[in-house]
Amino acid sequence: MNKSDSEIMRFSLDKAGFISSDTEEKADILIFNTCSVRQHAEERAIARMNAMRKTVRRRGGSIICAGCMAQRIGTELLANGIADLAIGPYQSPRIGDILTKYIGGDEENSVYLSQQREDFEERIYHELAFRSEEQPWHKWVTITHGCDNFCSYCIVPFVRGQLISFPSSRIIDYIKVLSENDITEITLLGQNVNQYGTDSGDIPFYRLLEKVAQIDSLIRINFIASHPKDFIPEIVEVIRDHQNISRSIHLPLQSGSNRILSLMNRKYTLEQYLSIINHIENLLSEYALSTDIIVGFPGETEEEFQQTLKAVEQIRFDDAFMYAYSPREGTAAYALEEFLTRDEKIDRLNRLIALQRRISAEKLHSRKDHTEEIIIERLSKKSSHEVMGRTFLNHPVITPGREDEIGEKIPVKIREVRGSTLIGTREYHHSPVPPVTPTPTAK
Repeated sequence: MNKSDSEIMRFSLDKAGFISSDTEEKADILIFNTCSVRQHAEERAIARMNAMRKTVRRRGGSIICAGCMAQRIGTELLANGIADLAIGPYQSPRIGDILTKYIGGDEENSVYLSQQREDFEERIYHELAFRSEEQPWHKWVTITHGCDNFCSYCIVPFVRGQLISFPSSRIIDYIKVLSENDITEITLLGQNVNQYGTDSGDIPFYRLLEKVAQIDSLIRINFIASHPKDFIPEIVEVIRDHQNISRSIHLPLQSGSNRILSLMNRKYTLEQYLSIINHIENLLSEYALSTDIIVGFPGETEEEFQQTLKAVEQIRFDDAFMYAYSPREGTAAYALEEFLTRDEKIDRLNRLIALQRRISAEKLHSRKDHTEEIIIERLSKKSSHEVMGRTFLNHPVITPGREDEIGEKIPVKIREVRGSTLIGTREYHHSPVPPVTPTPTAK
C-alpha cells in the first residue's frame, strides 16, 4: 500500500513540476511516506527526519511527513519542529498542488489531516506520464481505501479512515488503459479487498476480479490483502477459471486460538479458516498460501500459543509474516493487561519462526523438477547473465537470462534450491523445423 501511495505522490509531484533528486543530501524537500502499524516503524521514521532536518533547513528546505504516521501524530511532529508539513492519506495524492502553494507562500496551512469524505482524493489516474522505475510493466491498482473491520490491535481504521470502494467501471477502464500501454501485470490493492463494494453497493470483489481477468493482455493479476471473514468460495472459483490470476493467496490467520481471535475481533474461528483452506485445496490443483501471525497478544497463554504452532504445522504455509504483539495507543487492545515480558514474546516468536522456516524450506524443495512460468523482474544481483523472476506461486527463481527480457513470462525447469530461492534452467519451446527436401540434381 505504501509503495502504491509513494508512486501516486511522485506522479503528483512530477505533474506539478517538481524534480526528483538523486540523493537526500541534494534535495530541497524531503518527503517521508510513513507507516503506523508498529511502533518501531514510527521510531525509525522520526529518527531519519531528525537526522536530516538541520541539513535540509540550513539550505532553506522543508521536511514533509506524509502517510499514516502524519495522520496519527502529525500535529505533534509540527509542534516539536520535526516536520514542516503533515499530509495524511486522504490528501497525499494532491501533494504536488499542496507543496506548490506552500512554497509559493499562498498557503498558510501546514496540516492536511482531514478525513471528511469530501476531502478524499481518489487514487485512480488515467494519465501514464509516470511509469514505475522499479517494475515498468507492473502497476499497483488501489480498489479500496481504508477499513471498517477494527481488529482490536490495528491502528489502520483510525489513520486511513473508513472503507471507500472506487467505482468498478473506473477501475476496469483504468486497467484497460494500462494494458494498452504495455502494463502486463497488476496488483489489486486494499486493506481488505474481499470487502470491495460492500459500502457502495457496487459489484462484489469476485466479480471485479473476474472482469479484470478477462482483459486478455494481462499476464498476471495479484490481489492483497484478504480477510478470512469475507473470503467467500466464489473468489476461489474465479481463480480456478482464469489462468492469469496468481495462485499465491495471502490470508492472515493471526492466531490459532479461537479465544485470542475473538479478543482480536477477527470475526472468524480457526475452524472457519480451515474450511476456506479446504475449499482452496479442493478447487485449485496448485496454490501457495502466505499469512500474518501475531504472538504474545495480551492474555495469550502457552497453551494458546501451542494452538497457533499446531495450526501452522497443519496448514503448512509457504510463507508467513510473523510479529510479536506491539501495543498501539488508540486501539481497543491497548487497554488490555499484558502478562508477558518482551523477552517472553520474542521467545515465542523465535519458536514460530523456526517452525515456519522448516515448512517453507520443505515447500520450496517440493518444487524441484517442476516446470514453472515466471515473470522476469530484474537482473540477478550476482550475475549480469542471470535474471530473477517470480512464479505464479510467488516463489523467487534465478535462471539464465538478459536484461531486455525483464517483464516477460518464460517457462523454467526448477533444478535446485539455494536458501529461499529456486534455481532453474530455461525451457525453450521451439516450433518443429520441417525437414529440407534436397533439390533434384539434373543428369
